[in-house]
Amino acid sequence: MAAVRAGERGAMRALAARYLPLVYTVVGRAAEPGLDVDGIVRETMAGLVAGVPTLREPTRLRAWVVTIAVRHLADARRQRPTPGDRRTDPAAVGGLVLLRQALTREQREVAEATRWLDPPYRDLLSLWWLEVGGHLSRFDVAAAVALPVPHVAVRVQRMREQLDTARRVVGVLRGRPACDDLPALVAGWDGQPDPLWRKRIGRHLRGCHGCAERVGGRLVPPERLLAGLPPLVPPDLAAAHGAPGATTAVPQAPATSRWPATG
Repeated sequence: MAAVRAGERGAMRALAARYLPLVYTVVGRAAEPGLDVDGIVRETMAGLVAGVPTLREPTRLRAWVVTIAVRHLADARRQRPTPGDRRTDPAAVGGLVLLRQALTREQREVAEATRWLDPPYRDLLSLWWLEVGGHLSRFDVAAAVALPVPHVAVRVQRMREQLDTARRVVGVLRGRPACDDLPALVAGWDGQPDPLWRKRIGRHLRGCHGCAERVGGRLVPPERLLAGLPPLVPPDLAAAHGAPGATTAVPQAPATSRWPATG
C-alpha cells in the first residue's frame, strides 16, 4: 500500500490484478441477464484505482472494494430501461459468469437457481459464496450489504431459504410436469427466471403432493457445493489490468423446461 500511495504505477497494477478476480466474481455471480457485467467491473476497478491512494484505513481495502462493486450493481439495475427489456435469448444465458466454470450437475442447478432470487439476495449469495470459499470475511460481507455483522447471519438464513425454494422450482420445471395443474399455472410465464414466478410456483409446490414428492428430500447444503469454486477473471479484463489467468470456455446453460398448457 505504501508503494501505491507513493504513485508507483507497477504497484497499482499489481493491486488491481489482485482484486480483479474478486470484483469480477462478486458482480458476475450476482448479475442477471441484461446487466453489463464487464462494464460494472470496469467502473468498480476505476473506483479502486482512483480511491485507494486516499483510503484512510488500508486494512479495510477488501471490504471497501466489494462494497463499491455491490453499489455499482445496484446502480446498473436502477438504470435498466424497463422490466420488459430484460428478456434475453435463452442461449445467451450461457454467458453468465455463474455458468463459465466446469460445474457438477448439482452445482449448475444451484447456479441456475440463483437467477430466480430477489436481486438483494443474489448480491448476498455472491458475497456469502466467497465467504464460504475463504475469499471474504464476515466483516467484508457485512460492509458490502450495509448491515451490522450480527444481522448478516439472519439475512443469510433468509437468503438460503429463498435459494432452497428456487432450487426446487428449477427441479420441478425440468422435464415433464409432476401434476396436471402446473402446466396451466405457468402458461403465462415467458420462460425467464423471475422472483414473482418463483413465489407462484413455490406456493404450488407447497400445496401439491405430486410436485412435492418429485422435488422432495433434503437438498445438499449449498456451501458444500460452492466452497471449492475459485474466483474468475475474464481474459479481456485480465489483459487490461495485467492480471494472470483466464476463464474457461463458456458452456451452454441448462435449459429450463416449459410445457404447453393442457386442456
